[in-house]
Amino acid sequence: MTRGTRDFIIITGAGLVVGLAEALIYYNMGKAKEKGGFSFGMPPTRELVKVTGVVFLTAVITAGLTTGIEKALEPKLALAT
Repeated sequence: MTRGTRDFIIITGAGLVVGLAEALIYYNMGKAKEKGGFSFGMPPTRELVKVTGVVFLTAVITAGLTTGIEKALEPKLALAT
């Protein structure tokens, strides 16, 4: 596995975990506003799958952008002839 592939997978995984945690916090904040008191719960399965899909997509986009920026900023090696 190349360094770029490994970094892409790590960034995607971290983005998925953090993004899903953030989404669940926002979901519960919205529910708390409706009910008038905070409690932690999971959305219905269908909604959770949708949210996970969106978070996964944004994590992949973030990993792609990060990988691309890192490659663009790497110093270019001069070819010796």
